[in-house]
Amino acid sequence: MNTEIRENVLLLSGEVTVTTVTAATFRQFRQACASPKIETLDLSGVTRADSACLSLLLSAVRREPKPAIRSIPESVASLAALYEIQEWIRV
Repeated sequence: MNTEIRENVLLLSGEVTVTTVTAATFRQFRQACASPKIETLDLSGVTRADSACLSLLLSAVRREPKPAIRSIPESVASLAALYEIQEWIRV
C-alpha cells in the first residue's frame, strides 16, 4: 500500500489487503488522515483490496470533517454492503 498527499487529496495505491497493511502503514495512513487539509480519499490507484481497506476507510470517516471518498473498489463496496455499513463510507 502506498499513500501520497496531493492538493488536499490522500491518494491510496497498490494492494490494500490484510497482507500489505502493516502496523506501520496503518499508522502512516491515520497520520495523513489527521491532517485538516485532507478533504478527499482517492482509491483509484488501488489494484487489490479486501477488509483491510474497509477498515482504513472506517478509520478515516471517524474524523471531522469526514473526507469524501472516491473510486471505492468493488470488493470493498461489496463488503460494506454485506456488513450493512455502506452509508458510513457513502457507497
